[in-house]
Amino acid sequence: MSKHILSKKDYRAFMEKLSAFNIDGTSMADIEVETNKKNEVYYFSGKPVFYNGMPTLYLINYLKIKTHNVTVDNGAVPHLMNGSNLFAPGIVDMDPNIKKGDMVFIKNMEGLYIAIGRANDSGDAIMSSRKGEAVEILHYLNDKVMKEF
Repeated sequence: MSKHILSKKDYRAFMEKLSAFNIDGTSMADIEVETNKKNEVYYFSGKPVFYNGMPTLYLINYLKIKTHNVTVDNGAVPHLMNGSNLFAPGIVDMDPNIKKGDMVFIKNMEGLYIAIGRANDSGDAIMSSRKGEAVEILHYLNDKVMKEF
């Protein structure tokens, strides 16, 4: 099936999907959607920004999300690029407002978003204990989504 620009009604529904992830996408216009039996992909400026119900790193890096951020040290980056989950000792900074189960946006020390995951505990608890697996990785730079596009 080919891509088509969202109607006003579908655009509002898409913005609601984004807001469920604490993302403000109002700076984006002319969103296109492509659906087939396996995938539903939303595009902005030719880049996939929402793939099968989840924001992509293209979107996160474009919008520079202000909340639910996790910054990792350079030692954690290669592990994340291989799809490993994030462990607390690799975290340099974490939004204290993160709650268990929240989607988080992981960036390296230079500010490039490199992964998206789900918090295994609150931001405060992770930063105070500094032990164990902190974030389950859902999407990362070298995964199949990024390779497909």
